[in-house]
Amino acid sequence: MRCLVGLAGFLAAAACSKEAHVPTEAPVVAEAGPVASAAPSASASATPSAEPAPTASASAAPPTSTAARVASSPGTSTRLLDAGQAPRRVLRYAWRVDQKEQLTMDLRTAASTEFAGAKQPEIPLPPVHIVLDLDPQSLTPSGDLRFAWRVSAATVTSDAQTPSQIVDGMRAEVSAIEHLAGTAAVTARGLSGGVTVNAATTVDAGATGQMAEQIRQTLRDVAVPLPEEEVGHGARWQKTAQLDGKGSRLTQTDTFTLTDLAPTSGAVDDVLAQTAPPQALKAPGMASGAEARMESMLASGDGKTHFDLSRLVPQTRFTGTTTMVVSGPSAGDSTRRVTMIMRVGIDIQGTPR
Repeated sequence: MRCLVGLAGFLAAAACSKEAHVPTEAPVVAEAGPVASAAPSASASATPSAEPAPTASASAAPPTSTAARVASSPGTSTRLLDAGQAPRRVLRYAWRVDQKEQLTMDLRTAASTEFAGAKQPEIPLPPVHIVLDLDPQSLTPSGDLRFAWRVSAATVTSDAQTPSQIVDGMRAEVSAIEHLAGTAAVTARGLSGGVTVNAATTVDAGATGQMAEQIRQTLRDVAVPLPEEEVGHGARWQKTAQLDGKGSRLTQTDTFTLTDLAPTSGAVDDVLAQTAPPQALKAPGMASGAEARMESMLASGDGKTHFDLSRLVPQTRFTGTTTMVVSGPSAGDSTRRVTMIMRVGIDIQGTPR
């Protein structure tokens, strides 16, 4: 479980801040609030696009050299907790350059806030549907894959009961990624070797750019990370990532349990935990000189993932919750605090193209 809850979490935070039920004197922190990240292994990153390494690129052309091993993202480590039952074997992906894939992601989010002791009713947010096309480009001698990616569809579904402020805000975020494209790399163990975005495909559209960052997180964690050692049924391993980006820092831990293992496929349960220390936040739209702080953040979730060792995108169902307390200045030099609670459901499906 790793990377897209962040996207949904961000949408929830943004919607809450724009929702009329939230007091107008509450600190404006939507664009900087933590967002959970949950991708194929279902991760629920609760940060505003925290990303270990990706760098924007002016070109989406694939790298020309395949001689060097793809390096995994800095700030990330894995360790085996239990090797599981015998027989055991080393698990590695056998990527195929001739197999194009499509990643389909559906997000369902609900958000509520508490301000000055008054708790607002939970608000279901419009579902978001995103489709990414993934085109393998090259393999290194060690079996690491480089691939090109692009967003081929991004839509928001709304109904008459959803406040227009929420729908408009979410559509602005989604419209900013409709033509996003770039390149990425992943090792034979499923660890990210970095994600780049083609600068020519980025669009402002009045959005904060957080949606694009969450797409990068999804691609960074697209495959289930595999341990270095031999493992069997019931094996447990842990991935820890120190994420830092967009002025936010957090620690994310995913604990995987191997629940099924066949010759070329398997299944894992993923339990995610994410925390962030108190820290200053920078939110677009805040008055000059204004400050906001994230006082606390805790995200948790669990998912079930079925993976194929020859395919990049697994089948994942994830649910998670992010709770964060943010504060900001108000009239009279006092400080206002708002508690945001976001519940997220994410389905990710991978299919050959």
